[in-house]
Amino acid sequence: PIGAHARAPAWHRGPSRPWPVMSDDLRRAKIAEAAWRIEDAMDKPLDSFNYPRVVGARDAYFEAARADNRYSRALVCMLLLSIFETPAWCGQQESSLFAPAGERCTLSAAGEDILVSGVPYVPLGVGLVIEAVLLVFLTQKFLIELRVQSAFFDRMVPKQQYYKRSNIYIGFACVVFELADMAYFAAVRPRFRLAFIARTGFLVLLPSVVNLSRLVVSCLSEFFSVAAFFVGAIFLFAWIAVMILRDLQVGATGFHTFSAGLNNVFVAGVSEEFVTIFLESYTTHRWIGWLWLLFLITAHVLLLSLVLDTLTAAYMTYSEHVEERTAKCRVRGLLKAFRELADATSPAEEGEEPVVHRAGFLEFIHEYSASPRGMPVSDELASLMFTIIDKDGSGVVDYVEFCSICKILQYRFWCTRAHSMVKDWFPGFWNSDFGRRFRQFVKADDPVEEPEPGSPSSVVSDDGGERASSFDRLMNVILIVNFGLVVVETAYDLNDIPEPPLLEYLELIFSFIYLGEVCIKLSVISWASYWSVPSNKFDFFSTFLLLTTSIIELLFAGNLSTYANMLRLLRLLRVVKNLKNIKSVQFLVKTIAKLLLTAREMVTLLGVVVFFFSMLSVQVFGGELYEGNRKLEGTEYHEQKWHVLNFNDTPMAFGVWVVFLLMEYAPIFPDAVAKASETPWAWIIFPVFYLAGVSITFELVKAFTIEVFITLFKERADKSARAKHNESLASLTEFKQALAAEGKTLHYNTTGKESQHAAVEEALEHVQHNAEKQAEMSPFQRSISIVQRMLETNDHEAEMSPSHH
Repeated sequence: PIGAHARAPAWHRGPSRPWPVMSDDLRRAKIAEAAWRIEDAMDKPLDSFNYPRVVGARDAYFEAARADNRYSRALVCMLLLSIFETPAWCGQQESSLFAPAGERCTLSAAGEDILVSGVPYVPLGVGLVIEAVLLVFLTQKFLIELRVQSAFFDRMVPKQQYYKRSNIYIGFACVVFELADMAYFAAVRPRFRLAFIARTGFLVLLPSVVNLSRLVVSCLSEFFSVAAFFVGAIFLFAWIAVMILRDLQVGATGFHTFSAGLNNVFVAGVSEEFVTIFLESYTTHRWIGWLWLLFLITAHVLLLSLVLDTLTAAYMTYSEHVEERTAKCRVRGLLKAFRELADATSPAEEGEEPVVHRAGFLEFIHEYSASPRGMPVSDELASLMFTIIDKDGSGVVDYVEFCSICKILQYRFWCTRAHSMVKDWFPGFWNSDFGRRFRQFVKADDPVEEPEPGSPSSVVSDDGGERASSFDRLMNVILIVNFGLVVVETAYDLNDIPEPPLLEYLELIFSFIYLGEVCIKLSVISWASYWSVPSNKFDFFSTFLLLTTSIIELLFAGNLSTYANMLRLLRLLRVVKNLKNIKSVQFLVKTIAKLLLTAREMVTLLGVVVFFFSMLSVQVFGGELYEGNRKLEGTEYHEQKWHVLNFNDTPMAFGVWVVFLLMEYAPIFPDAVAKASETPWAWIIFPVFYLAGVSITFELVKAFTIEVFITLFKERADKSARAKHNESLASLTEFKQALAAEGKTLHYNTTGKESQHAAVEEALEHVQHNAEKQAEMSPFQRSISIVQRMLETNDHEAEMSPSHH
């Protein structure tokens, strides 16, 4: 093994010594390290990190990456199991583990109906078997990561931590805990399980949740500073209200004791129930309205608004700090990757700039494509990519050109045959004047394409809007006419008027027109190119689904009329899809898409919180909230018939917590649980969820969306931003045009987060700027700059070393 900072004697750069031949093992190790650095620089940049140049380290990392992919799929299956597994409260003590749930989950002991979601339940025994299999895949990930960390990174000098041992040990603890819960449940059969704690632990170990947990922790100090004032105001106004109203005989309901008054003031301060709570006292004693007005201004208007403002400010401060640090790490990672690749493939003489030759570049792309985290790129595409990036035709790529390659590697792209088989079967028609005019009519003549929201490629115009072909515009007119037909059919259905036979035949005619649209497009472009666009997939499925439905409805005299009316709505979706040509609609779609992408990690964290409380509430409150439960008599929950909002299984509990999020706080649920549940103090779960889920996590989601929308709104009229985006796609455009000359079509779409791509673009532009600036320096200035960078790097690595700490 070669240490992280060790250098072989053959690599001494003496002024009069030629570069000796590098060993094949070291050369492959340095190329693998360069590919590894590029992967991490694009995904999770690591500061001052070194990689093991040991035979087998890269392969072991591949195995860990594949195990991580299996871990993600196993987690999805575990979530599905949590939805479909039989609740533990259903009284299975009297039956076999493998017996179906039957009526045990829908009927109480007294025979009253219990409302559940209606999903098919997996028998308990089958669920335990599936759970054990999934735990095998989850455990495999932690075992492989621990082995890779111990065998390669711990042996480096100094030690490097690529996989955090703390996360690995937490994963092992979750596995052991869930296995113990499975064994206890199979042996004793209690009415509750604790497996949801381990399952939540697996979700917490997701990288997005781990990263955002640091954000939440950084915001807690600011949040609690405001929350302390809010809690103090609640106690103060509760004490004042109880002191004033406790001795009054009329209009003091709910304020005779401090605990009851505190609960009412808290509910009034965090929800919209303040009218109901304050109404009686205000009706009887008008003067107390001044107290309630002061309380509402203090709690609702000031302090609750300050919570959102505080979280927004804390998020922006933290994100700016993280983005700045991440950008620096990306720059260092990309520069180190280029140097490693240049040293391994094209060693430079003293004073020469490092470059990478074609053969070394192809070997690097092959290594990069081999990773489960990388994107597969064929040798043909890699060679074409090198030719396009090597603008000066020198046969080598330098810093600036290497940055352009890194921009392309951010996208997932694939190549398909451009033209239909009609070109091979009927060459005379294809090459005729009519054939060329027909292709121009069906397909837009602009070769420059850019991904539409959610699709790999689409033709765009100069102003950024999509430019449709003449055939597409004709189909849009037909869609509008068909939309009018759908409106007429709907009017007949809503008024219970029999439809004229002509409408049924017109519907069948439109279905065949859409079938002709698919055939005409496939006569110009290949099936692979057609299928690479998601909107074409939607058109294909909706066309054949509607055609089949129309034919069956015509043959069987309307037996499928109900389902046919539902399927007609697909045509409305096709009309809506064509609204994307309108600029305002484009901005709205782009805004929604970026909001979803930007807040995806935050929504994941919110989902983890809701999942935990959903599973917890099923175990604690399952089977207790139903209409026939006499304990609920007199509660607002029972009087307003809210029995469908219960915790009898996971989907039903999830719905309750979503309602709780949107209502911010619903006192109807803790009041009902306090009377119906046999678990003491069980109602405390709802205030805890209000604190963790509503006040912190959900408010952070709002902060994300507000910031992203303001940023996008400012960028809407910024022409320089659009020009910058088009410049970032210049290399892909050249790539596409070069493939088009060979009769192929390049499709591409972005992978990962939008913010991540923006950060990578910014880092690459920084690298390009420094490289261009260095190229303009004199040899003496360039030497001084190199020495300064070496000193800065050594100082930074010394600060990060264990001995420094």
